[in-house]
This record gives sequence, C-alpha cells and structure tokens, in this order.
Amino acid sequence: MVVAAGLGFAVGRDARVVEEDVSCLSAPGTISCELEDGWTVSVPRDVAWTDRRGDFHEGGRPTCLPPTGIGLEGPVRVWWVAVDEQGVGQRQVVRVAC
Repeated sequence: MVVAAGLGFAVGRDARVVEEDVSCLSAPGTISCELEDGWTVSVPRDVAWTDRRGDFHEGGRPTCLPPTGIGLEGPVRVWWVAVDEQGVGQRQVVRVAC
C-alpha cells in the first residue's frame, strides 16, 4: 500500500509514464526486464496487465511471463514511471501488456 501511495503521489505530480517494448527474464520468484537505456526493472506480480486477447487483469502474474527461468521472454510492452524516493531514483513498472 505504501508503494501504491507513493506511486499515486508521483503520477499525480505529472510524472511521465513511459511505454517500451522489452524482453524479460521470468523465474519463479521474480520478473526483471531491461529497458532501452540499460536500466533493469522488476515487474511486481500484482501489477495490472493485459493479455494477448486484450482482456484486462488487475494483478497476478502476466501469462506472457511464466515462471520458467529458461531465458528471455518477449517482446513485452511495459509502462513505467520514474520515482524518486528520498533522493534515490528508481523506475516502477505500472502496467504490462502481453
């Protein structure tokens, strides 16, 4: 809930939402994707996502990012925002499309 509140605050302050097609590594405990500029972002397993048919899901693991751990999955479209938490910058994924 704290992350959601912080994210809502950041987005509410006109934070820019960036959309990119990326490849991701997907393992049982984690999902990570590399952005075009070299940043690596983690995809929360409770992030909103859209499946290949266009159906919206409020959370859960995206079907295009199964927990195989066998290599890159993608391309996957992600939307992210830059978040500055006490002077430490990070990028937060806010949506995924398969």
